[in-house]
Amino acid sequence: SAARSRRASGRPPHPRPGAMPHPVAVNIYDLNGFNEYTHLLGLGVYHSGLEVHGREYAFGGHDQRCSGIFDTAPREAPPPARFRKTVVVGHTTMSPSEVARAVENMGETSYLGCAYHLLERNCNSFVEDLCVELTGRKPPGYINRLARIAVVANQCAPCILPASVRAIAGPTVMPPGMGGGGESDEDDEDDDGGENAAGDRRLLTRFPESSSRIR
Repeated sequence: SAARSRRASGRPPHPRPGAMPHPVAVNIYDLNGFNEYTHLLGLGVYHSGLEVHGREYAFGGHDQRCSGIFDTAPREAPPPARFRKTVVVGHTTMSPSEVARAVENMGETSYLGCAYHLLERNCNSFVEDLCVELTGRKPPGYINRLARIAVVANQCAPCILPASVRAIAGPTVMPPGMGGGGESDEDDEDDDGGENAAGDRRLLTRFPESSSRIR
């Protein structure tokens, strides 16, 4: 589709004549106390949501074959996420209804809840794609850098990763009829990564029950 091609190329949507630009921001949250130290190195465990037109859109996993995208009030992601900062990525001339349609389309194609993967298709992956869709620009690279490093390390030198990370970093399998990316088959497996890892994983993998699903 045109929208998918735009995300792949990084081109922003064509501005509408006379349309007012609206800011597009990424709200970044800490999921681990160690972020206070690793953030200085450009690393960390983060959750993110994209704020536009007074709503914040994010992505989480569940077991159903429907959208995993949800919206909340800005800077109010469910715990244990702790708000860190807002980064304005760019501007969009898309109206609220146009943004809603774009988000709905992503939830019906690329971001089904059952397609969530902790490393390869997570909340930060969604925010990156939506940022490009609305502005042609990407969010700060550090929010998903650790996940990308883990994927590469698992491919090149899996022995250096903890067993709990190797268990979720393997090849993904997409739900039938859905192109690209993959579904995690780690949802219900036991994790030996300790309390912090378990808490971070629960937030990233499970769709928050109190939030509104984008249908």
